[in-house]
Amino acid sequence: MNYYEILSHFYPNMNYFCIDTYETLEWYETDKPKPSKESLASLYETVKDKWELELIREKRNKLLKESDYTALPDFPNREMWLVYRQALRDFPSNFTSGMDFPLPPK
Repeated sequence: MNYYEILSHFYPNMNYFCIDTYETLEWYETDKPKPSKESLASLYETVKDKWELELIREKRNKLLKESDYTALPDFPNREMWLVYRQALRDFPSNFTSGMDFPLPPK
């Protein structure tokens, strides 16, 4: 779990310093108590699937952009590339944790 991401998302206007772990979290707010490690873990559980899907979509969009030229009418093996690109478009809706992205044709 990335504590910095959780803090910046759920505590955007708070003053703190955090490198990577809860132990490095220095809380500078005087009117709000430092969130517990357990409460931050709970907050993370509420957004982790959404964040993972966002990262998957970003990577998918990058792969689609990188393969745009393969959809040109005269590109060799165009049909295979079109199938690959469709698999990329469908990937986020079919994704389960640990699943690998479709591989491009050779």
